[in-house]
Amino acid sequence: MKKLNVSRRTVYYWINEGILKTIRLGGIYRFHPEDIHDLIESGRSTLAGKFKKILAVDDDILVRESIKILLGRAGYSVTVTSSGREAVDLLEKQDFDLALTDMRMPGMDGLETLMAMRKVRKAAGKEMIPEIILSAYDDRAAVDKAKKIGVKDFILKPFELDDFLKVIEKSFV
Repeated sequence: MKKLNVSRRTVYYWINEGILKTIRLGGIYRFHPEDIHDLIESGRSTLAGKFKKILAVDDDILVRESIKILLGRAGYSVTVTSSGREAVDLLEKQDFDLALTDMRMPGMDGLETLMAMRKVRKAAGKEMIPEIILSAYDDRAAVDKAKKIGVKDFILKPFELDDFLKVIEKSFV
């Protein structure tokens, strides 16, 4: 655990998922040194290119905090806001590599938020960043509208963690 800089719970999860191979001797888990080395190296290479800044906008505090924790553990720097207005104000002061916004929010919805963010970036002479919309509603019209304005991806909530992370990673390519 010390070498990997992770909790005991994470190690047990890796064991149960087959990520980390073990030998159990007398009730104690033993690991092959080369497996530990491979895991450390894969973590370094994965995190090396991931320290991207993500702006996540959602009016639900549980979703915001979950996204912050999930993406933070994956090596991303995540800033969360509860409204489109806050996101636009924040974007005027900071630069981000990806915008992630909920579709339905009070005040500015996700598309309005993205359009306002684009306006701010354009006024500052900055390039567009990838944009992803999250929604708990499978609204075909909203998906079509998002695709029409050039939104990179549309994710339905609740989502599978692995699928979510793949969409995030794919956005940076």
